[in-house]
Amino acid sequence: MRGLQRMWGSEKNANVPQTCGNVGIDSRSRRSGTLAVMRALSVVSASVLLLGPLPILAQCANDCSRNGVCTSLGVCECQAGFTGGDCSVRICPSGPAFSDVAETTDTAHQSAVCSNRGTCDEETGDCLCAAGFSGIACERSKCKNDCSGRGTCVSMRHLAESTRNHESQQFSYNLWDADKIFGCTCDLGYTGYDCSLRECPRGDDPLTTTYTDQEMQLLRCTADDSSGGHINLLFDGMPSSSIPVDATVTHLKAALETIPVIQEVHVTYAEGSVLCRNDGSDNIVQITFASNFGPLPPLVAESYGMEPASVVEIAADDSYGMLTDHNGIDWYHVKGNKENDECSNRGLCDQGTGTCQCFDTNDDTYAGSDGYGGPGDRGDCGHALTAPITTCPGDTPCSGRGACDPTTRRCTCADGFTGGDCSLRTCETGLAWFGYPSSDDAAHDEEVECSAMGTCTRTTGECRCNEGFFGAACEFWGCAGNDSENLCSGHGTCLSMRELALRHEDTDGSPLPITFGSDPNSAATWDADRVHGCLCDEGFSSFDCSRRTCPVGVDPSTSDPDLHVCSNKGTCDYETGRCKCFAGWGSSDGSGSLGPNNDCGHRLKLRGYP
Repeated sequence: MRGLQRMWGSEKNANVPQTCGNVGIDSRSRRSGTLAVMRALSVVSASVLLLGPLPILAQCANDCSRNGVCTSLGVCECQAGFTGGDCSVRICPSGPAFSDVAETTDTAHQSAVCSNRGTCDEETGDCLCAAGFSGIACERSKCKNDCSGRGTCVSMRHLAESTRNHESQQFSYNLWDADKIFGCTCDLGYTGYDCSLRECPRGDDPLTTTYTDQEMQLLRCTADDSSGGHINLLFDGMPSSSIPVDATVTHLKAALETIPVIQEVHVTYAEGSVLCRNDGSDNIVQITFASNFGPLPPLVAESYGMEPASVVEIAADDSYGMLTDHNGIDWYHVKGNKENDECSNRGLCDQGTGTCQCFDTNDDTYAGSDGYGGPGDRGDCGHALTAPITTCPGDTPCSGRGACDPTTRRCTCADGFTGGDCSLRTCETGLAWFGYPSSDDAAHDEEVECSAMGTCTRTTGECRCNEGFFGAACEFWGCAGNDSENLCSGHGTCLSMRELALRHEDTDGSPLPITFGSDPNSAATWDADRVHGCLCDEGFSSFDCSRRTCPVGVDPSTSDPDLHVCSNKGTCDYETGRCKCFAGWGSSDGSGSLGPNNDCGHRLKLRGYP
């Protein structure tokens, strides 16, 4: 036919003026054009007789939506980011699944669309994340209220890399949740899993006079004080300012007091006026914590730019608590034993304001102290205004929920109660969802109140859990979805990772249970009984079982034995679970013939098609 078109065009251009209708065409021109067409038809007819029928070119549905290339088989090869039989479906981002069915023993959290915590919008390619999740692939948890504007929301990995634990140790964390579980690191003075609570002053109980030792740690630096270099001292994971090797007492004291949690220290040198020596004499440095009470974590030294033979030693605990000087004299550290109680155990903390409400019951009254029992401005209730103190705090001593020590007038509360007067309730504890690793690639192993994912209601002793978490201690992460009262949209079962693994099936759909959490002490499967996900009923899919599945079949245009949704010849309506077939395709019997499967796998006999 293309040959015919070329001839027709040639004759037309040569003999027919470019005007409308027959205006301007004489009889001779009409006869000449007619003869030319007859000759052309004769040529085409002869060609058809010699070559046989012309092939019909394959056509792809919707011209591959202009997002792909149509092959000779009539199958679309889609561009990156698109899929479906007509390349009309956008692909959404994927990430390690928060919950899924384990692939092999103790191996789970495989890559999943929207990380199994969101629904893919196939028109835009965007993930619509469940409440409590964010990211382009819903790949990370949210921090509640963005840490109330009083902290920073960080991942487990970032927490490990950027901070240290209370002993100033640093560990790495690279397990499946390293970049997925986020939590709050609160600003100084704030606390709670969402940083919504204020911390109150802490101090020494003024009536327990047998515990009076202040923490004193020892330091020895052996180095040439003229060679340059400096050290940093870390306390409770926080670094001091730079300390040169020739630092004086005043310089060292000032550097230590730059650490935000240190209020005041006293520093003395045993020998000389500079910190480091290498002349055969030892300068044993005594560092006494004047305002930080109780047993304290050790100072940790890090040296920079010092000569290789330099040594910095610290004696601060029982494992390394003594230094022997050049004269053979042993120097011992002192472990602090003064209480470091909230409101000195003589008041209750108002966590909304961060102020102590000092007790004033039974004519016994307390106020802020100087840290040593006298009056002061610490706001810690550590000063007894009345003397003698006659009984324990509480309108009824210890609120009738504890035993009163007749000597110290200190309450020992019954199980389930706390506070200086035993008037507050404790909450259940569980393993922390967010916190610093205890060693490399080991976390979620510290017992804390409400599992660090809820707030304790002190009047009832119940945890108010963050959205998505449940259990008496908020120790379980539930199945995500829009309806907390109708888990898995009413079309599935909410199971733990361990339970999901037991529902594993082989490629034929036969049960093949897998073990997840085989070693209860393994840090790698800490989530076996804590993280939950939906196992959808037959006919339903998505992370929350909210979508219906559509029939599947082989693509009749190829020899590929794999099954495709709607046989790659239609799109799935997730609300009804029915295929919307492309033009020319309909329901098959599973083998390409007409049938009831609603899978778009049958080529319809339409006029104009072979």
